[in-house]
Amino acid sequence: MQPDKLKKSRVAVITAAVLAAALLLLARAPSSGAAQTENGGVYSSGEEYRAKLQNEVAELVEGVTRKSCSVVITLERGYEYIYAVNQQSVQDTGGGSDLRREYVLAGGNTPVIVEERMPRVCGVAIVCRGITAAEEYKIIKLVSALFDLPTNRIGVTD
Repeated sequence: MQPDKLKKSRVAVITAAVLAAALLLLARAPSSGAAQTENGGVYSSGEEYRAKLQNEVAELVEGVTRKSCSVVITLERGYEYIYAVNQQSVQDTGGGSDLRREYVLAGGNTPVIVEERMPRVCGVAIVCRGITAAEEYKIIKLVSALFDLPTNRIGVTD
């Protein structure tokens, strides 16, 4: 086989593989623009996700302290989507190459989502009246483990 034909057939095989993978991912992707959680809940926005996290943390802290508390969580950014991309190297006349990328589209002009990343928690503030130093320590350790946050990004106050 000639080198040009071999190169073209290799590109065709790679393109077909990428398209097949994109179709498989499309079949598994959520049908709406909302984020799907592991337990089946759906969040339509980062704000809704943040509110749900705040309620869950408040319940956990109240379980530890048996006291009412308020929780505020800050998120680093909103949802992040990684889209399927078809890319190929194109040779120019000068002997160099250029990388050409285009999004893989599904039924119409909707790009195929390969990965969806939930917003990352970057800080937690908790106000809980009448807690002890031992309870404060437990709360900080709990929240640190829950969100994989350094303890300096968690504030607990009375």
